Amino acid sequence: MWKISIILGLALILFSSDVNGQESYILGDGSTIKVDGASNRSDWSVSATSVSGMFTLSEGAPVEGGFSIPVSDMKSGRSLIMDRLMHSTFDAAANPEIGFVMESAVPGDQEGWWQVGGQLSMAGATNAVSIMLEQQGAVGRTVRYTGSQDLDMTEYGMTPPKAMFGSLHTSADVTIHFDLLLASTCEEDCESDGQ
Repeated sequence: MWKISIILGLALILFSSDVNGQESYILGDGSTIKVDGASNRSDWSVSATSVSGMFTLSEGAPVEGGFSIPVSDMKSGRSLIMDRLMHSTFDAAANPEIGFVMESAVPGDQEGWWQVGGQLSMAGATNAVSIMLEQQGAVGRTVRYTGSQDLDMTEYGMTPPKAMFGSLHTSADVTIHFDLLLASTCEEDCESDGQ
């Protein structure tokens, strides 16, 4: 996952200034990524709040960005056994981060929605994804993006975890929920601040 860290590092340098009406935002406190799944026993969820990244908006429209999540921060809030199974499924020792690098953003059919395309990397595999995100706030100090994406774990080389000697097994299909809070990096005199 070193490529993700390098890309995000370059993004921090490239996005550090306001160019041609573009404004930089960093992921702020309160951003969360949640994964919902199911098993033959019950539904399950894991979530992370240590989400870091940066996005650039031009006149309120997303143009560049990406984020990363430490796999070790993904927690179920239910049991250490479940957390260990999940970390093992992601092969966290060899692939400690989940990352996304945005490549495109097209306005959706409804106002405030964007079809965001990019590369999602986890468990040592990278695939192209297209995610519908709703944007709340376009200019000013904060912007929020929310949305979800269905994924098949096997497409990333992951084996759905089993427990209790195989009597509990999970589905390969999961849904990732995004709640991204972006905070402007502009100074008080930033021209694109809508205040």
